[in-house]
Amino acid sequence: MARSKGGFVMSRKKLEAKLKNESTFAQYFNMLRNISQSTFLYKGLPETIEPAYLEKILFDYGMAAVFEEPEIGIVCLPCVAAGGYDINGIPTNVRAFSGFTGFSRLLKHNSFSVEKSDCVLIFNVNREFSSSIYRGTLGAYAERIANDARTEDINIYAQRTPVVIVAPDSQVETFMNTIDRYENFGKWLFGYKGFDPEAVKALKTDAPFVANEINEHRTKIWNEALGFMGVSNVSIYKKERVSTDEVARSMGGAIANRNVRQNPRETAIDKINKKWAKKYGFEAEVYFNESLFDLEPENGFNLLGYNRAELDRIRNGANAGKGEENADS
Repeated sequence: MARSKGGFVMSRKKLEAKLKNESTFAQYFNMLRNISQSTFLYKGLPETIEPAYLEKILFDYGMAAVFEEPEIGIVCLPCVAAGGYDINGIPTNVRAFSGFTGFSRLLKHNSFSVEKSDCVLIFNVNREFSSSIYRGTLGAYAERIANDARTEDINIYAQRTPVVIVAPDSQVETFMNTIDRYENFGKWLFGYKGFDPEAVKALKTDAPFVANEINEHRTKIWNEALGFMGVSNVSIYKKERVSTDEVARSMGGAIANRNVRQNPRETAIDKINKKWAKKYGFEAEVYFNESLFDLEPENGFNLLGYNRAELDRIRNGANAGKGEENADS
């Protein structure tokens, strides 16, 4: 019975540890997912297309179909390839569906002519028809961040540093009373006649405090994940104010990754406008959500401590060679 009970306790502790690890992973994966689904802003879309749902589709499925539904208008739904590819590897047939209503419709797609297509396809990243690679990469980042977070928790937990006291069985009760006086701030600790200090050993179980280093490493991975999504971040650990050149270099990779997702969205929006804008009276646009550059307090400086002129310099430096269209914020 004791063995069975002991085995059950160990299994429960392992289960609790596994649940904590999984919940920590889910916490960070959801945070990254929410950021990913909030990185683009849409303007001028038909009222029948919800931008938040569009981004959710692209994150979950990697591909969305925009098409005309007679009873509703222009709609956007998840879709899957339904057989056939053109010379560029783009699906020539897709099946759009709704998991909420059971709606399903087979659509023809022609990547060379929007007039000959039933729909316009939007991809989450360039030429990726599945979300597995993008989601998998974010999942890998979330797992690494979660591992650091749990390691940091364990290191902080270890700072309680209990002391193991080894003593003869005949002296255990005496030392329990002594420890009780110690914990209650007793002024004197008493021994007894014949006390042998060599028979008593105190073993410290303390661990070095490395939580700060772990936290710095976790922040580095977090910033790397943001850069993967194209979100500007400053991966620099300095107490003093960083230079604009350092920020520009840090943003370079983020902007390069940003284009991987922004380009297919812009291409799709252009096709949507060409096919339906005149008929339905709209002109859609898509922008990357650069709220970092817009968060300016009353004193004219943003959260990083830069004013508008400095931020323009950072942006222009990071976008060198992209043309005058990116020079103004």
